[in-house]
Amino acid sequence: MLAFGLSGMTALMYEVVWTRPLQLIFGSTIYAVSAMLTTLLFGFALGAYIFRNLADRAERPAMIFAALELGIGLYGFIILSLFEILPSIYLGLLEVPGFQFVQFILSFGVLIIPATLFGGTWPMVNAAYSSLEKLGKDTGMLYSWNSAGAACGSIAAGFILIPVFGIAKTSIIAAFLNVLIALLVFVFIRRRNENR
Repeated sequence: MLAFGLSGMTALMYEVVWTRPLQLIFGSTIYAVSAMLTTLLFGFALGAYIFRNLADRAERPAMIFAALELGIGLYGFIILSLFEILPSIYLGLLEVPGFQFVQFILSFGVLIIPATLFGGTWPMVNAAYSSLEKLGKDTGMLYSWNSAGAACGSIAAGFILIPVFGIAKTSIIAAFLNVLIALLVFVFIRRRNENR
């Protein structure tokens, strides 16, 4: 539950952090937030859809959850560099009809990978943690921890981390947390297997 809470925290940290580079690309907060929310929600749904059957069949869903967190963290380290490349790409497309939609597609292409990985974490954690006998209670606990982490992440990023460290370092902190989540879950699984 703690790992999933921290995962929710990083998801909202990224959302707050990535909105700023999107503002530089779109030139308007409305379009930046719309692109962010559209991509994240679509990615969450896509990831949950892709990984739902795998979660049911997986022998070690917690290990897959850790791998997803590691992937998110590694992508988090490089995404700001990708945002820096986007303006040079779309400047050459200024005369294309529907230019704003082209901007959205470029941003969507950059954000969809971590959004889909985040979406895949839910079925994996649910399969690893929830039991059929207490499915409602376990699912509710996971959801509450993830939501509490998300709330803490948005507050921490918007009011503490960005003012103190800036956009780039806050993104690195979030990426580091994802890698840390993966390592903690790997260690937990290893110790649990050794104690059996």
